[in-house]
Amino acid sequence: MRPASRRALTVGSLLALGLLFGLWFAFVRAPPPQQVCSHIIDVTMRESADQGVGGDGQDAVIGQLEQRCVQQKLDKIQLRGRVVWAKYAKCVMATNELESISRC
Repeated sequence: MRPASRRALTVGSLLALGLLFGLWFAFVRAPPPQQVCSHIIDVTMRESADQGVGGDGQDAVIGQLEQRCVQQKLDKIQLRGRVVWAKYAKCVMATNELESISRC
């Protein structure tokens, strides 16, 4: 094999590998747990406000819920993997209703 052919083969292999990595990264890229939990809490608050639910101490409860939510999402990533997390997170972020979020 001539050096030019070898170089072309190497460049082609690197390009193919780069494309493969880029596609994998685009597929697995997802919002972080903090963002997903904030979205879930925002939707919950909006729906509860529409139903007339609310009151004192809401901020403290929301803070605790967000901490627990983030920990649960981190556990989900660790137990099920990034591909499952990406699918779940994208589904949650795409909807603005609790019923739809629960189906994710």
